Amino acid sequence: MKKTIAIVGMGEMGAGVAGRLVENGIEVITVLSGRSAASAERAQRAGVRVVASDAEMIEQADAFLSILPPAQAGALADRIRPVIQAKKPAVTYVDCNAVAPETVKSIAAKFSALGLPFIDAAIIGPPPKPGAAVTRFYASGAELSVFLELNSYGLDVRALGPLPGEAAALKMSYAGITKGFQALATAMVLGAKEYDVTDAFLNELRTSQPMLLKWIVSELPRMVPKAHRWVGEMNEISLFLNSEQGASEIFAGAAKLYEAVAADNAVGSESPRVKALDQFVAQEKGGV
Repeated sequence: MKKTIAIVGMGEMGAGVAGRLVENGIEVITVLSGRSAASAERAQRAGVRVVASDAEMIEQADAFLSILPPAQAGALADRIRPVIQAKKPAVTYVDCNAVAPETVKSIAAKFSALGLPFIDAAIIGPPPKPGAAVTRFYASGAELSVFLELNSYGLDVRALGPLPGEAAALKMSYAGITKGFQALATAMVLGAKEYDVTDAFLNELRTSQPMLLKWIVSELPRMVPKAHRWVGEMNEISLFLNSEQGASEIFAGAAKLYEAVAADNAVGSESPRVKALDQFVAQEKGGV
């Protein structure tokens, strides 16, 4: 019998995961109530079947994957949990969101109190593309078998341990490096621009840090349109590091920086921060 996986939502990652599963013989279903036209278009491209209600979705699903911006994780869990509770046997809820261990533990506790199956999952890598398997799913929880079965359907799912929060901790640690470095690079490029030392800054990076410069120039253009999505993730990493003096504040600051970049990006390419970042990248690539 063909497996059916429910996924909410249909952002780039959710649609990418859906498309990868559909490509490998899984039926993916979703609900688009309250979602954007862009989400509907991504769902259609991925071959996802849209159903009318949460109840219809859960009734047909073998597992449910939550793939949303961090700030929406708790609200979706609260919305879907009573629907899952009403189904016998209950569908496994897989939280794939970039949230702190404290956040996912609080979500998991509400499922555990009702005896409902819950998996904490961390996605590391870009949205899956057809024919590519470079995205990894690390999972923790008491019962992982339903999620591990997706290894047979195009995903790379790896077990971590029995406790919710372990996968979240891995995600926070990894994203703190990759997206934290991008925040640092963004800040320094803007600082150099403010004091008109961009030429000297670039020359020094070319001389002493050529690999780092190559990475910065590759990543900054990808960061700008995603900055609005990374604000919540930086706040979750700040929460993750709450016990580390100074470290938590670093990521609270990164959240504010990404918020500023996102606001400028909404204005357009002539906004001060976006223009400075674009000029830096273009200068290194020989465009100006």
